[in-house]
Amino acid sequence: MEEADYVELLAALHFKTGEKTDTTSLINVQARMALYTSNWQLIGNVNSNSAYGGITVALPELYAEALNIMGSKWSAWIGAKYFRGYDVHIADYFYFDDHSAQGFGVSYNKTTFSVLFPGGVDTTSSVPPYFYLDIIDGTPRLGLRGRSLFILEQLLPFDNNKQRIKFLAEYHHLASATPQDTSASNNYPSAAGWVAGIEHTIELNTMMPGSFNQSAIRYGYGIANGGDGGNSKTWLTYGAPDLSTYKYKTAYSIALVDHILLNVSPKYSFNAYGLFTKAQGASDSLNKAPDFFGRPIFNRKTEYALGLRNFWYIKPWFHLITELHYANRKDGDQPSASLVKFSFVPTIVPTAKADPWARPHLRLIYTICRYNDFAAANSYSPFLSEAGPKKWGQYIGFRAEWWLF
Repeated sequence: MEEADYVELLAALHFKTGEKTDTTSLINVQARMALYTSNWQLIGNVNSNSAYGGITVALPELYAEALNIMGSKWSAWIGAKYFRGYDVHIADYFYFDDHSAQGFGVSYNKTTFSVLFPGGVDTTSSVPPYFYLDIIDGTPRLGLRGRSLFILEQLLPFDNNKQRIKFLAEYHHLASATPQDTSASNNYPSAAGWVAGIEHTIELNTMMPGSFNQSAIRYGYGIANGGDGGNSKTWLTYGAPDLSTYKYKTAYSIALVDHILLNVSPKYSFNAYGLFTKAQGASDSLNKAPDFFGRPIFNRKTEYALGLRNFWYIKPWFHLITELHYANRKDGDQPSASLVKFSFVPTIVPTAKADPWARPHLRLIYTICRYNDFAAANSYSPFLSEAGPKKWGQYIGFRAEWWLF
C-alpha cells in the first residue's frame, strides 16, 4: 500500500495479415516505458534534472511476438519482456516464474522453451560478476560476461480446466572469462546452476466466481539460487562464493508460496498469502563471508511472511479494505528482524463493481506498523532508514491505482 509512486506507459502495434480467419497470425510489437523516482515525488514539479531524486526512466519491455502462427499452436517472441505469470498482488511479489529479461522463446500448445540473456552492468553488486578483463585487442578493459538461461515450462490443465499444474526447469551457464588465464583479477572459471519447480492452481467453488488457490515450490542450485530483496528472479544469485574454486557449487535455495482468494459473498472477499524462503551461498560460513570483491556479505538467510486483505463491499462504489501482514527475516546467525503491519483503507471504486480486481481505486490509507527491537536498531525497512531506530511507524496518505488490461 505504501510503495513509491510508479508509472508505466505502454504502446503496442497489432499487425493484420489480411481478413481474420482460422489461419490468421496474431502479431504484436510492444514497448513499455517505466518512470519512477528515488525521492518521493514523481509527478508535478519534478523532472530528470531535479537536484534531489529526479525522474528515472527505464525500458523494461520491447519485443515482437507472433501468436498462433497461421492458425497453428506455434508461437514465438524476441526481445525484452515481462516474462512472468504468478504473483501475490497484495505483496507485489512475482513468485515461481519471473523470467523478465531479454531473449527469445517459442511455444507449442502448452509447452514453452526460452533462452534468456540477463544483462549485468553493475560491478558493485555482490552477485557473480558478469564482467571480465578483456585484452583481445591488447588494451585491458572490462567486458560483459553474459549469463545464458535455458528454460522449459509445461502447463498441464485437467479437471475440465478447473485445475492446472505448471512444471518448471531451468539451466544457467556462465562461460569462462578467459580460457588461458583464470588467475588474473576479474577472470573467473565457468559456473552453472539449475532450477526445478512445480505450481498448482485450482478454481474454488464459492458463492461468487473467481476464487482460487495457488501453491508452488521451487528449488534452485548453484548460480541459480536467487533471488533476494523481495525479488524471485533465479539469476540473482544469493550468498558468497567458494573462493577456493570461485564457484557456487554448493549454493541452494528453496521457496514455497501459497496464495488464496475467496469471493465469499456479494459483500465480502478475502485474499491471503504465505511464503517461505531459505537460501545458502557456496561458502562454508553460516553467517558472513567475503564476496568476489572481498566485501563481507551474508551467506545464509531464512525468511517467511504471512498476509491477508479483506474487502467489504459497503456499496458497489465504496469498498472498505483492511490488511494485516507479518514478516520475519533472519540473516546469518544474527537475531531475526520482524514486523507486524495493519492498514485501514476506505476506497472509492468509480466503476461500481464489487470485485477485488475492480479498478481504478481511489484510496485513503492509514497504516500502523510495529517492528521488533532488532529490526528497529538495524534499519530493516525503507521507513526505518528514513525515520531512524523506531519501534512504531505510521503512514497516512492518498493513492490511486489503475490499469488498462
